[in-house]
Amino acid sequence: MKKEVLLFAVLVISMTLVFPMVMSANDTQVNKAYDCLEKKIEDRTCSSLGMREKIFSLLAVGECESELRDASKDNECWPKENCDVKTTAQAVLALGGSDKAETWLLSQKKNTDELIWYLQTEITSEEESTCTISYDGTDYPINIGEDKKISSNAGSCLTLAVEDYWLEVSPSCYGKEFKISCDKSFFTNLLFRIEDSSTIHVLDKVSSASEGGTTLENINSSCFAKAGSCTYEGTLWAALVLDYLGKDVSSCMPYLIAMADKDENEKYLPESFLYLLTDYSDFRNSLLSKQIADAYWEVSGNRYYDTALALYSLASEELSEKTDAENWLLEVQDKDGCWNSGSILDTAFILYSVWQRTIGDGGGEVLDCISSGYYCMSEASCEGVILEDYYCSGILKCCDTPKTSKTCEDLGGKICGSDEACTSSTVSASDTDECCLDDCKKISEVYDCELYDGVCEIYECGEGYEQTSLYACEYGDICCIPTTEPEPKGRLWIWILLILIVLVILAIIFRNKLKMFWFRIKPKKSKPSRPGPGFPPMRPMPPHRRIMPRRILPSAHTHPRPAPRKPTRTHRELDEVLKKLKEMGK
Repeated sequence: MKKEVLLFAVLVISMTLVFPMVMSANDTQVNKAYDCLEKKIEDRTCSSLGMREKIFSLLAVGECESELRDASKDNECWPKENCDVKTTAQAVLALGGSDKAETWLLSQKKNTDELIWYLQTEITSEEESTCTISYDGTDYPINIGEDKKISSNAGSCLTLAVEDYWLEVSPSCYGKEFKISCDKSFFTNLLFRIEDSSTIHVLDKVSSASEGGTTLENINSSCFAKAGSCTYEGTLWAALVLDYLGKDVSSCMPYLIAMADKDENEKYLPESFLYLLTDYSDFRNSLLSKQIADAYWEVSGNRYYDTALALYSLASEELSEKTDAENWLLEVQDKDGCWNSGSILDTAFILYSVWQRTIGDGGGEVLDCISSGYYCMSEASCEGVILEDYYCSGILKCCDTPKTSKTCEDLGGKICGSDEACTSSTVSASDTDECCLDDCKKISEVYDCELYDGVCEIYECGEGYEQTSLYACEYGDICCIPTTEPEPKGRLWIWILLILIVLVILAIIFRNKLKMFWFRIKPKKSKPSRPGPGFPPMRPMPPHRRIMPRRILPSAHTHPRPAPRKPTRTHRELDEVLKKLKEMGK
């Protein structure tokens, strides 16, 4: 009885501790987060929220729309006291578009001279060629040798550069149209870089022509400005939102791509924006490589906002990195359901980015893209037709064609050998789940943290340890080296309890089999046998068993064993009576 009570008590404890841990996050913790966010907004009221809190509250739960409109300058820009590109773009996204605000945003575009541009003219054959470059009504002949080098400048706008393979375009000539013609088949394209970087980017557009044909090239590079100067974060948001609304923002892409290399822009996580705008796998790979401890992103100092921003561009992806980040968010969720100590902005952005719900507009039924048999993805990813009447979460569009799967080689990665490990993050490809985006090295050369008295942790270092980037851990864990004598960890009892709970649950499930097994191994108590007259009781001897002499230990006091009593007559008479009663009852 005591065992059954104990078993029931352990079962109750297991249900209390384990079941909440394994319940569906989408059904429980996310619902709790939405309840928490709505309560926070109700308690503080929309009128008292900050501008960005209003924006993301509208995006996540459809609250504060009227207050957001009141904060604008005639619905043209936000905030109305000091219009800002980034805030206006975010407000336009939350409101689902605004003609006046879109017009205002486009008026903030300006040409940028922060990039260095090159014109490349290459002959497809290995022969010498003569080409003519025309602009401003003047023709400038140049010769291209078998070694692909150019012989001379082409006026004041185009001067020899990069060991005479390309022509550098003067900033004063940006916006001019260059007409190129050659006596052999050729192609032309534009390249660009920022002044203090050796990384050269190639513009997507490549023009080709046969012998005697012509190509046209012109530099159109712009940004969105604040107080007359380019604002990189503002350009990221403005380009993303305007592109979503169907506006042409291609002129902003060279500026956004090149300036992403600058250290001061890393805190904006530009790879997330650029992956949505271009669908280039390089930006996705770079974004994934910045994930910390297979859990979160942190580039601005706020890991909650940064993780939401990173996952925003991965909404249509099926990646282990994405799943790891979602699990981390659920693990660090506040008890009341919010994130970051009840931050309305961070909680709203996480829900909008990761677990967005459809917000009804009071109209007809919303057609869900995926349940209708179509595919949600960025417009840059869609190789088919964009379906405007179907709903996708975030800034994704509904496409009638699935996204083309790419091999590891297509993604710019490599497959490591069985004795090798990837020095950075891995992604899934059509031909492998472990596509390395960096170098493959011998395992002993890569995971060296524990060789130097370090400890590998999943999320953060424990007390007495500090994180280091000098050594690496397997599975993307962080390496922690001791600063002082490390204290014993206090989580051991949790694991012991969980193991015991699992064992108890298994014991309940297989209790019948365990009961039979228990009876088999349990030693049986033999009933005292009644000896026959004159002979001691004997057991049958097992075959081929050697009888070992019995050792009798000496005792200080020995007492003769009393002889067994014979049943008295009274007992025999009682047995006879009971026997007759038993026969009568049959």
